[in-house]
Amino acid sequence: MITFSTEFPLASGIGTDAVLRLACEWVTGSPHTSFAESSFAATPTNDAIELRAGNETATIASVVTGSSEMAGLLYRRIDAGLEWSTSIVARREGGETLFSVLVSCESFGTAVSLPQAKKPYIIKQVLRTLGGGEDGVIPVTDKAFELGEAHASAAAALIEGVAKNRLPIVYVSAGFDGEPAIDANSLAAYVSGLAHVVVEPSRAFSSKLRELVDGRNVYGGTVGVYWPQSRARKSYYLSMFENDARALQRTLSDDLRLALSNRRLSSRCTWAHLQEELSRYRVTQLREQGSSSLNDYVEAFDAELRAKETRLKEAEDEIQRLNAEIRRISASNSSIATSGGGILVLGKEHDLYPNEVRDTVISILQASLSGVRKNSRREHIVHDLMEANPHSNHAAELAKGVKAILKDYRTMDARIRGELIRLGFSLSEDGKHFKIVYHGDPRYMFVLPKTSSDYRAGRNAASDITGILF
Repeated sequence: MITFSTEFPLASGIGTDAVLRLACEWVTGSPHTSFAESSFAATPTNDAIELRAGNETATIASVVTGSSEMAGLLYRRIDAGLEWSTSIVARREGGETLFSVLVSCESFGTAVSLPQAKKPYIIKQVLRTLGGGEDGVIPVTDKAFELGEAHASAAAALIEGVAKNRLPIVYVSAGFDGEPAIDANSLAAYVSGLAHVVVEPSRAFSSKLRELVDGRNVYGGTVGVYWPQSRARKSYYLSMFENDARALQRTLSDDLRLALSNRRLSSRCTWAHLQEELSRYRVTQLREQGSSSLNDYVEAFDAELRAKETRLKEAEDEIQRLNAEIRRISASNSSIATSGGGILVLGKEHDLYPNEVRDTVISILQASLSGVRKNSRREHIVHDLMEANPHSNHAAELAKGVKAILKDYRTMDARIRGELIRLGFSLSEDGKHFKIVYHGDPRYMFVLPKTSSDYRAGRNAASDITGILF
């Protein structure tokens, strides 16, 4: 299970060899490793080396192909029934060096709960030693980026998701007193390598920005997270955390980590792609050298096939995530009203499925008729609204789907997993149970046993889920 993932550009001129050396220092600098500094005395060129020390394995690889170069380290450690795997990869192409880190954790037994991942220390080392590059118009750093009064158009592009940044934007709005409600630099250091922290200069700037983004900007001291190539937004209010800025910081960071873990890295800056490039290089070398050894060719092609299969699995997971995102955005865009008109102005809740908010309001209106006086003006208005806004059947169809999937549930299999994902749920393992979350909203998290001897377990779970969601 992927527990941490991020990707960002490095400072201009940084080569992949520098990243590989720093990755090796990250391993040997750990107080928990059995590897000595001398273990990584030699680094490969157009090759891969596997090293072992106790319960640890480290594979380092590099390859140069045409105008690009790649290098990386895959570090595995087994500890307390868990296998931790960290891949650190750099790719240099077209004058830009891209850096990625991916951490996964697997349990050897169902009784072990997967711990919450922390940001790997290698990110702090990279930013401090090598430096971050330009991510669109925002530098990758551990400091907050302060907007100027003339930067409203740039801020609008970040909020609308049309800027060229890879990392999400944590937007810190000016409070009603003109000052941010939290320490933006402290937040920037905490989420460095995960997101950019952008601070607006004034309340006047906030008002100007509101006109440019049709009211999608957070304001009045609220902190918002905006994603590139997306109109998704999540707001964080200090009052939600009893004015505890550190609690807000931790929650926001956890949300970023979870979201980034579910996002596919660039297909050209992953360990799988490095393996594929290295395998392709070996095949080319065998051909150029006129090798007639069948075993050499088989080994090279097998390695390339494994790498392609890994990348295919990553692509399939990304397709499922994007389909869920499309459904969520489509539902949001077709909601009961917009800021430009309609009877009601939407609040902070958005549709999780098509016409959810609209249908909910209509259902409440319909239920209210039992308490409305017959032939009164109020009854006439409610009837008129119900006739003008017919109720759709989306909620009933979704509820029916959940009940059908879980009707005879005994254990999680590929079919059930796929059907739940299709309906908008994400799944993660937690000891003897699966946690399923509806459209990434932690308020709607449910638990399913990995295996159950009770034939009613699935029906009971379906009843809980449909009762809360639909």
